[in-house]
Amino acid sequence: MKKRIYAAVLIAALVCGASACDGGSKPAETAATAGEAAVQNVSATASEITAAVLESVPINSAFEKSFDSLPDYFDGLDTATLIDQSYYMCASGAYPDEIAVFRFGNSEDAAAAVPAVNDRLEYQKKTYKDYTPEEYYKLEGAIVSQSGEWVYYIVTSDNSAAEGIIKGYLG
Repeated sequence: MKKRIYAAVLIAALVCGASACDGGSKPAETAATAGEAAVQNVSATASEITAAVLESVPINSAFEKSFDSLPDYFDGLDTATLIDQSYYMCASGAYPDEIAVFRFGNSEDAAAAVPAVNDRLEYQKKTYKDYTPEEYYKLEGAIVSQSGEWVYYIVTSDNSAAEGIIKGYLG
């Protein structure tokens, strides 16, 4: 009987140990083909990048939106080309603060996404100009940028600090 208990404990320990050693979740990598630029060597995920930004430049009542909700906010964004994403906004809607980090399969797909992100910014500017004019400065200094297969969108109380953190990850 003791041998069966020891065997069961040993098997459970091995299963737990093996599942704990998977190295964590990493975004899918894409292989570079002839004529296609090599993928940037960024080891961080989009969620890790937005978490670092939010640690230094918090968003009031920050709420992460799901992958499935992205078309509701970024009209025209081709989510089929996304490899990784993280998008936070103010949950109450009282503030225009948002941060989004998107990783695409290649730089061409990323470039194609920039207009959808710019459209989101323009929509926010129209919305908040009269809704909360004291918060409008965040939108005036908002940043939409592409770095290789990455696109980021920043609307915070300190956009340049937030961009500095993102550039620290993306180069």
